[in-house]
Amino acid sequence: MTTPHGASAWSRFSSAFPALLLAQFVLVAGAVINGVAGATWDGNQKWAVAAVAASQAVLVLLRAVPILLLLSLPLLALKRSGLRGIALALLWSVFIALQALLDQYYQVAHVPLGADLFGYNLAEIRTTLADGAPLNPRNLLALMLPLLVLWAGLWWWARRDARGSSLWTTVLLVAGVLLWLAPLPAGAGALKDDAARELACNKLAWFSADVRRWSGDDPQAAPAAASAGSTDEPALDPTFPFLRAEQTLDTLGPHFLPTSDGHRPNVVVIVVEGLGRSFSGPQATLGSFTPFLDDLATRSLYFDNFLANQGRTFGVLPTLFGSAPFAEEGFTALGDRMPAHPGLFNVLGKQGYHTAFYNGTDTAFDNERGYLQLQQVQKIVDMTTFGSGYQRNPFSTWGYPDKELVSRVLADNAQVQTPFAMAIQTISMHTSYQFPGQEAYRTRFEQRLGELRIPETQRAAYRTNADIYSTILYTDDQLRRYFESVARTPWYANTIFLVTGDHRLPEIPMAEHVDRYHVPLIIFSPLLKQSGRIAAVSSQLDVAPSLMALLSNTYGLQRPERTPWLGSGLDMNKGFRNIHQLPLKQTKTSAPEYLADGWWLRDGKVYALQEGMHLALADDAAVLAWVTQRLQRYTQANAIFMRQGALMPDGDEPRLVAYQASTQQTPVAVAAPAAHGLTMESAQLTAAADGVQLLAVFRNGDAKPSRVFVPLAVMASEDGRELQEVYGGALQLPANGSQQVQLRLRQPQDCSGRCYVSVFPSDPDTGKAVGLGRYRLPLDSPAATGSQP
Repeated sequence: MTTPHGASAWSRFSSAFPALLLAQFVLVAGAVINGVAGATWDGNQKWAVAAVAASQAVLVLLRAVPILLLLSLPLLALKRSGLRGIALALLWSVFIALQALLDQYYQVAHVPLGADLFGYNLAEIRTTLADGAPLNPRNLLALMLPLLVLWAGLWWWARRDARGSSLWTTVLLVAGVLLWLAPLPAGAGALKDDAARELACNKLAWFSADVRRWSGDDPQAAPAAASAGSTDEPALDPTFPFLRAEQTLDTLGPHFLPTSDGHRPNVVVIVVEGLGRSFSGPQATLGSFTPFLDDLATRSLYFDNFLANQGRTFGVLPTLFGSAPFAEEGFTALGDRMPAHPGLFNVLGKQGYHTAFYNGTDTAFDNERGYLQLQQVQKIVDMTTFGSGYQRNPFSTWGYPDKELVSRVLADNAQVQTPFAMAIQTISMHTSYQFPGQEAYRTRFEQRLGELRIPETQRAAYRTNADIYSTILYTDDQLRRYFESVARTPWYANTIFLVTGDHRLPEIPMAEHVDRYHVPLIIFSPLLKQSGRIAAVSSQLDVAPSLMALLSNTYGLQRPERTPWLGSGLDMNKGFRNIHQLPLKQTKTSAPEYLADGWWLRDGKVYALQEGMHLALADDAAVLAWVTQRLQRYTQANAIFMRQGALMPDGDEPRLVAYQASTQQTPVAVAAPAAHGLTMESAQLTAAADGVQLLAVFRNGDAKPSRVFVPLAVMASEDGRELQEVYGGALQLPANGSQQVQLRLRQPQDCSGRCYVSVFPSDPDTGKAVGLGRYRLPLDSPAATGSQP
């Protein structure tokens, strides 16, 4: 294509390209500046984040050159230079604006947008976006400045009527084609944590890759993939692969007294939107902003290491009340094809319980209403049936704020019929994190920073998220009001209360991937014999099986003879461990993750789940293969269930029987292989004249030399604040070798009674754990005491 002036459309592309390149750099600079401003991770990474973000932005732009060139050539062939500039500006603005909008989504959600966009219908997307990022001056500038730079550059280019170079256009095209062979995310390995890596990643590349992965998923291919699993396991039932005899042990029963009147206890389950363990409960890593729930925890069975099975709300009702599989995009996404199955509501309803569900938003979202109706819940109160006399949240499209929700629940106290099973689902701890009367809670937030003794140097990062923290305090206050009110009712003494989060809200940056799933579980009741803290790992899939075992064994109800439940019951062990095998799913369209024993599988990599809910990458082929087989077996069973459209033959009317203790534990099909690689053989703290001495023995379990690592010890206060960090020299252990390391820490001055020390082998460059360490070794203050874990 040659113009009358002799310049070709091909050559002109290279002369216009610098305007697009400059706009791309302005775009990524704005995204990084906005992201770093609210970061709670290591701020020293900001230049590394900027470098990785810039390199990825250039890589994505060059990869887009073949497509942009193809679309631009007809526009570049236009005779009038001004018309060429306008046409090219319109086309290239789409490319820049798409990336800017994806960046804006990340600034709000703190997770990149992927194929989960396609897991929601148009009405749900409108509801979600209505409470999105406000168009404040900073957000507006981040959106408009790259476009202004692009338009100014193309205006200057059009006025010059630059001819460009055919050679340079060809070089750009060749580079763009070849760079499809380069991996993304480029340079991300240099960053220390997920929050920094996600900020630096190019959001268009993330979105495109996730959509390709999602669109290429074929659930019907899962059975073939799983056939590579261990032959030591029994074959899955080809019709009802999840169905089994219900033999969940009553692990809760020993902790409960009989009811005062001999009647069956009531059950209240409160699902708190976004409630995460990192900002709620004892030793919360960010400090706890739920003082009432903290007080309630001291009078309850408190599960320190409890997991939601989903990273968004879409899965909480089926997992928590029905211990159900995820299907393809969440169980409720099956719509009218959701198969009947026993769950907490319908099993109790068949035995004389009155069932109710309260929510301040529209239960049509995520098809929650469909699931509740499938579970035969008798009374559903949501935004559409809330009644008069209550104020909608003027700052949010989601519906009624938590204060109004609690008032609505309490209004029905007078006519509550016992026994009953009730669930309450809150909504305020969600974007837009605004509610009437918020100013008073902003003041409470500032007071809370002082109560938690957050150092002044860290408070700016907290204040960036003041709306979120003040909302957490507000919801906690409404839960206080609920419990104080129902404590005066006649049915309170015979009621079992459970409080948990549907997932951890993502808008406050997370230290580790597991944070998204790490939520508290509080089981409170006047029937409890005594309070206690549980360190063992369990998940929401275990709640319904354990509650039914408690109600049938301790209080005389019946439970289903057979169930398709994935959970095996709550583990009440006081020590840290995981005996469960369970799937997790961050979004409707994300690839499933899997936790089996002490191993967590994600994106084809296996991690050791360590005390303190830390994930350490494990370089062990045998472990990776074993956990992959566990995931494949679940995926195969899930695919069979979706193909059959049923979970059990008598899902509508399961046979109910009295509790009968199993004579033997259901065995794990195949035992996990022993851990290899870098591990801690022992760690001991002893008092020293000028501080604390740590003696640690590191072992290499492989038949080859270990990777190079640095022994790292981190001291934290009881509320989770890091106090000091000490590291030794770089080491490499011989095959099957070990070495003792001595580190010295300063005497702790900022502990309230007790501090904790974690010690582990770390990467010399990133400081991240690269092997199995020891976490939360107790250290009393001011004098240290020895501790042999």
